[in-house]
Amino acid sequence: MKTVDAILNRALVGEDLSPDEGVVLLQQTEPLAITAIQETANQLRCQQVGDVVTYVINRNINFTNICEQHCSFCAFRRDAGTDGAYWLEWGQILEKTADAVQRGATEICMQGGLNPQAKINGASLPYYLQLVETIKKEFPQLHLHAFSPQEVQFIAQQDGLSYAQVIGTLQAAGVGSMPGTAAEVLDDEVRRILCPEKTNTAAWLEIIGTAHQLGMPTTSTMLSGHIETPQQQIAHLEKLRSLQQTACDRAYPGSITEFILLPFVGQEAPKPLRSRVGRDQPVLSDALLLTAVARIFLGNWIPNHQPSWVKLGLDGATEALRWGCNDLGGTLMEEHITTMAGAMGGTCMEVETLQNAIGSVGRPYQERDTLYRF
Repeated sequence: MKTVDAILNRALVGEDLSPDEGVVLLQQTEPLAITAIQETANQLRCQQVGDVVTYVINRNINFTNICEQHCSFCAFRRDAGTDGAYWLEWGQILEKTADAVQRGATEICMQGGLNPQAKINGASLPYYLQLVETIKKEFPQLHLHAFSPQEVQFIAQQDGLSYAQVIGTLQAAGVGSMPGTAAEVLDDEVRRILCPEKTNTAAWLEIIGTAHQLGMPTTSTMLSGHIETPQQQIAHLEKLRSLQQTACDRAYPGSITEFILLPFVGQEAPKPLRSRVGRDQPVLSDALLLTAVARIFLGNWIPNHQPSWVKLGLDGATEALRWGCNDLGGTLMEEHITTMAGAMGGTCMEVETLQNAIGSVGRPYQERDTLYRF
């Protein structure tokens, strides 16, 4: 087995690590080895994207929490007609969007539960098109970062359409990029326990790959720190890297813009999963090591890395800037999915607060748009 130093030296000269080498790094427990991994990730971050830390002024709109699926970690979903269930009306969506624009937002991030009643004339896609058009008609300048692979699959299944038909239609209506959420861990053994009703690994990869072929940029994510192993974490990263390599090698007009690590928050998760995981909040040290290894493993192909201040808190997310991250995410303005799971990071971040956090680690800051343009 290669030593940690040999693995890190390979990374520093620009070579891609093998999955086995990634697992070796994730399994380190000695402080000196972990420090070396951190320093390497930080050095690669500097080489690959420089010292500037970016952020985006955006607003989350979770338009409904009514959902037909039952993921074991989700405290957000509700059945229609039950306490806490909601479904925003068009006027409420416009009101939230107008408020976001007034506060300087350049992006609306829009995702929701899989609501089988969300249809127009008996079809699902027209409802989603109305969501898009409601915002774009009034605010054409906004970038719509909307609808996860899970939502694309849901629409396709409801209406008997291909993934390409759904994505292409949404894109033509004004969707600018796709959140790479619903990935959780791209391992079907894990998914059978964590989210058995959700899209499987192959379908998630197919939908993201189809988006890239059609010129739709996407993000990428991993939900970490629950029941997955280091081997499964690295296999997830390897699938993301391969997806990006394909987009580059085939010169697709779309690709992955960023990687976001989403540490598991289980405070309000159903009891069986909480018991199995054994904790309610993320372990910062585990999240930071995985952050660093993700930079080392993915950075040649996915250069922008972002922590989640919602899940880690602002202090934890700021520390992640020392472990390979170059972006601090968005202002969000409101956030329901993770907050309802028991996250302590809050639901809104002021621009000045993000800037001060970045300044506290001695790095310059810069506002960006969704696609990392300044």
